[in-house]
Amino acid sequence: MFVDAVRDCLKTGGYASKHAKEEAGGTLLVGVAGRLFKVDSDYQVGEPVDSYDACGCGTDVALGSQYATDFLPPKVRLRMALTTAEHHSSGVRGPFTTLSSR
Repeated sequence: MFVDAVRDCLKTGGYASKHAKEEAGGTLLVGVAGRLFKVDSDYQVGEPVDSYDACGCGTDVALGSQYATDFLPPKVRLRMALTTAEHHSSGVRGPFTTLSSR
């Protein structure tokens, strides 16, 4: 049900595409009940072995930042990973918006 809702949302927003009868969307991270999931462009859902993940062109930089700052609170680590990726990857730019239900 969740993947169907994501697909509908991406289609409605014009973000999903079809090539040779195969549908593709974007890659996104979703946190639910203290767990993190990555939804890939083919709508496959995975859960990382580590307690963190990243997606997009700044993935490697953001992962390195998160690994190195494992001792910091999650919100601080997230902001640091985003700003580090922005500094080291020409395809990453703010402003950054994060949402939390807490």
